[in-house]
Amino acid sequence: MQVRYFYEIDCYNLNRRARLYYPLTHRLVDFFHRLFAINLDGTLDSAQKTNTTTGKIVDRINCVSPQIDWDQNLMDASYVVFDTETTGLQPFKGDRIISLGGVVVENGEIKKDKTFEQLINPQRQIPRTASEITGITSPMVSDKPTLYEVLPDFLDFVGNRTLIAHSAAFDIAFLNIGLCQLAPIRILNPVIDTYLLSYSILPDMIEYSLESLAKRLEIEIKDRHTVLGDSFMTAELFLNLLEELTEKGVYTLNQLSKYLIDKRNMYYTLTLPEQR
Repeated sequence: MQVRYFYEIDCYNLNRRARLYYPLTHRLVDFFHRLFAINLDGTLDSAQKTNTTTGKIVDRINCVSPQIDWDQNLMDASYVVFDTETTGLQPFKGDRIISLGGVVVENGEIKKDKTFEQLINPQRQIPRTASEITGITSPMVSDKPTLYEVLPDFLDFVGNRTLIAHSAAFDIAFLNIGLCQLAPIRILNPVIDTYLLSYSILPDMIEYSLESLAKRLEIEIKDRHTVLGDSFMTAELFLNLLEELTEKGVYTLNQLSKYLIDKRNMYYTLTLPEQR
């Protein structure tokens, strides 16, 4: 069963847009980094290293089952709530992920012992404004793995779980751009956006930032703008929203998709079955 993606229809289109808007200097840097795998000591490996990593990523993407149980109870399902920190806010203009992390939520409980966190070398300088927000500087990531090296482990961590993020289209765009620059692939997991879900459930709010929602629902604001801090906050937000959905008679992914459609939310990022 195929799924339709509302955050990005076509991975070829995604790659084309990224290449179209990337500054020339970034495109040249990306080209040479893909041509040669650069060791920490400055020596050059064969591009075979990059090809091997690409093969691992493609294998993991292809292992994601297309048969999603859309009638599984939302409270009993398994999720990965994740977050990214980036060099900027424009994935189509060369900004890159500098930190990636997430936490597992199972059976309505946040599993604090099941987390993923990794600093990432964006292979370019981190702007001062991004460092001020995230606390991550270029020297901190100079010896860290690239996104391509981290993706196999992150995809293993996610497995077949449903992904959850706040303003998920932003984070998914960064991941999918990285993926489809390697091969015509993209994230296949269903994705729930807590920003748009909050908008549908709490229409009286003025704005729907993670901090505003946390204050509204009395969620502790801790370690803001870190991937684990924001992931834990988003996980608590999602569990609060699940309780609201239950009161509205929404118990499954399938019912959730219909609920969002009924709300006529044009930009939600929950993936839907092609035919139900």
